[in-house]
Amino acid sequence: MIFPQQLKMPDKYRYLLAAALAGFLFIPANPPFNQGYFAWFSLLPLLWASSQVTPKKAFFLGLISGLPIHLYLNFYLRHVFFTYLPFPLALATLIALVLYISCFNGFFSLAFNLVNRFKTRWITALSAPALWLLMEYARSQTFLAYNVGYLGYTQWNYTALLQIVSLYGYWGLPFIMVLLQTTILFAFSSRRNKSAVIICVSVLILLLAAGFTLPGLFSTVYTGTKIPVALIQGNISPRQVLTENRSDILTEHLQMTQQAYQTDPSIKLVIWPETVVSLDFSNKKTHLPAIKHTADKLDISLLYGAKIRENNNLFNAITIYNPDQITMPVYHKQHLVPFVEYFPLESLLNRALQLDLLLGRYIPGDQITIFHLDDVKIAGVICFESYFGNHTRQFARAGAEHLFVLTNDAWFDRSIGLDLHANIAAIRAAEMGIGVTQVANSGITISFDYRGKELFRTNKMEKAIITYNLDLAGRKTVYTKLGDYFPLFWAFFLVVTIPYSWFKEKNNVKIKNP
Repeated sequence: MIFPQQLKMPDKYRYLLAAALAGFLFIPANPPFNQGYFAWFSLLPLLWASSQVTPKKAFFLGLISGLPIHLYLNFYLRHVFFTYLPFPLALATLIALVLYISCFNGFFSLAFNLVNRFKTRWITALSAPALWLLMEYARSQTFLAYNVGYLGYTQWNYTALLQIVSLYGYWGLPFIMVLLQTTILFAFSSRRNKSAVIICVSVLILLLAAGFTLPGLFSTVYTGTKIPVALIQGNISPRQVLTENRSDILTEHLQMTQQAYQTDPSIKLVIWPETVVSLDFSNKKTHLPAIKHTADKLDISLLYGAKIRENNNLFNAITIYNPDQITMPVYHKQHLVPFVEYFPLESLLNRALQLDLLLGRYIPGDQITIFHLDDVKIAGVICFESYFGNHTRQFARAGAEHLFVLTNDAWFDRSIGLDLHANIAAIRAAEMGIGVTQVANSGITISFDYRGKELFRTNKMEKAIITYNLDLAGRKTVYTKLGDYFPLFWAFFLVVTIPYSWFKEKNNVKIKNP
């Protein structure tokens, strides 16, 4: 294999080539290729190049490495941008998004360049994965949070490896992956890194050993309860969804529900995807009569997504109808899609764009909801929320025995956007130790057990009715209880060790030059 430093060309071109190579190497780890092992060495060229240049150039190299991968991973958004926005605005939005995310790669590269100057090499070696981890963590914060394209998400189909996320949360994956690559870089770069390599290998072994062994100490709970369930994938077009008259959508889902019951009369729970119906709670909080009639007739419970208007507020929500239930529990989506569902100055946004559709008008919820099905506790989140482990774990902590993800990904046609979203459910399941099932309007409807093992999936852009027995097996996890302690620990590590290294080297310079 030829490395960039072996090529006969000016240094600046070798570094640019290395940065670009890092971005392109990450692509095969993602859909549709799903060769996740590529992600375990894709950062090596960037780490090497970043250590050879000035801080300013290091930022630029990180930005360059981010461009190909983030353009590849987010190009599916063209189905929305270029369909609903004027072409110049759509193009500018896509470019701005790719540049915004790529800047995080640039900041990581810059930070690694700076800590690489420390003579205490073990601090530099451990700082690299910590910096990458905090870069991804920073992307998950504020209302601009956008988690598509994370390094560790590429490991969704390695069930055995996923067990470590029950201990560290998702964050353990990228840390271990970057730590391994940093160890390789240091092992082949200089003899003065020998002690740092030993420390890195020790930390790597410790993290992997704990990640693989400790989850096994938590016993798996087999309740023996299996609920006959039907999942409805209606494949409703985006244009139908945008219409205010949604009676056709409701009729279609009621008919498919009846078909599911005819196929398996033992069904007790039916799940519909995101925003199938519109509800108005201005006068009374209630389900639609047609939903009540069908559920009562078939003696089933119906969990579904709804667009709800209440007191001049608009919510993206989930509710359940039980024939014997008096109250109407509702969950309001909390993590709204930036700009599309939520924007702090939505009226200003809509006046500026003057589009045919209104953006940013949804109100975020502030409470989780547990739905009861006899003695069984289930929960649901909506679409984009499945990207946030610290949010989904709250439902498991509150006692949910299974989590449903209700979504409508029809906006993205047959693109990899559907795959990226569906695959995330594997990591969420392993984190919480409970099964996770995504019910998608146009696919991919998919289910994972409590270990993150895939049970079934549907094809894209087709009508489908899936009937199966929902297994409620699960286990307690450290992540469910403690949340995002892992990135916070490594943030503390950086806060302590970086000033220590800086002052130590500054004092050494003063001693040598009295």
